[in-house]
Amino acid sequence: MVTQVSPQLKIIALVGVLLIALAGSALVFMPRAKSGPVSAPSNPVVTTPAGTGSHHPGPVHVKVVRPAVDPQLPAPLRAALGRHPLVVVGTYDPQVGEDQLALAEARAGAAQGHASFLAVNLLDDRVAGLLTGKLGSGELLPTPGTLIYARPGKIVYRFDGYLDRAVIAQAVLDSK
Repeated sequence: MVTQVSPQLKIIALVGVLLIALAGSALVFMPRAKSGPVSAPSNPVVTTPAGTGSHHPGPVHVKVVRPAVDPQLPAPLRAALGRHPLVVVGTYDPQVGEDQLALAEARAGAAQGHASFLAVNLLDDRVAGLLTGKLGSGELLPTPGTLIYARPGKIVYRFDGYLDRAVIAQAVLDSK
C-alpha cells in the first residue's frame, strides 16, 4: 500500500528538520559562560559618618534610549516596532470571512517566530491608508496579506495571499 504525502506536510516536515538543525547548531556554536571562583573586592567599602565632610553621590539617572522608528508610520506600528525589532502585519478585509483564517495564521506565525503582531483592517484608513501611502508607486496592501516590518520601519518581507503559520515563522527567522 502506497501512501501519498501532501505538499503542505512536506513543507512542515522540512521546516521542522531545519528548526531542529538550527537548534543543534546553536548549542554547538553558542559561547558558554565560564564559571570560576568569585573573589572579594580588594578595596572594601568604608562608610564615613554623616557630617564629616564626605560626599555621597545622589541618585543615578539613567537615560532610556528608544529605538529609532519611522515617524511617518501609523501609531500602532510605531509602538510595536518600539517594543520589538520585527513586526508581522496581517492585512485583512473584515467583510471577507476567509481573511480571518489568514489573520489567525499570521498571528500564530508571529508568536512562533518571537515577533510582534499587528492586524491591519484595510477599511481603517487611519492605519491602512498610511501604510498604503508608504508603499509608493500606486501599490495597494494585499487582502489577505502578510508583511514583516523591521526597525526603523522597512518592509523586509511581503506576501500577498494566504500563508500558514510555519511559513510565516520561518520568514520571521529569516528576517532576523
